[in-house]
Amino acid sequence: MKNCIFCKIINRQIAGHIINEDNDVIVFLSLENHPLVVPKRHIKDIYSLDVETGGKIMAELIKTAKAVKQGLGCEGVYITQANEPAAGQDVFHIHFHVYPRWADQIMNQTEKVDDVERSATLNKIKDNL
Repeated sequence: MKNCIFCKIINRQIAGHIINEDNDVIVFLSLENHPLVVPKRHIKDIYSLDVETGGKIMAELIKTAKAVKQGLGCEGVYITQANEPAAGQDVFHIHFHVYPRWADQIMNQTEKVDDVERSATLNKIKDNL
């Protein structure tokens, strides 16, 4: 999809803080500094997701969650995925958020961080894949 921001990151048309990728799945940091696990093929939502690609996404989610916990030293991870505007989907390319969480942290933190902080997070997670 030519107007999809995730497809632009996948195709290197815009920069992204890429943590990991293979032929089917890419993981990169959101502007809020948590990983997004995204299939490389443009798939609008979970209703369009095939089981094979879903399995590949899940395998990458597991690896990413472990690397986030180890690399960032968080107390847990929170994984979300939304479908359709009523559920809060705002990028119509299926993706999963992997949020590091600490016991005293506010759940809906949506502050954007600068590239220096994102690069530091990227390295901590990559070093633990």
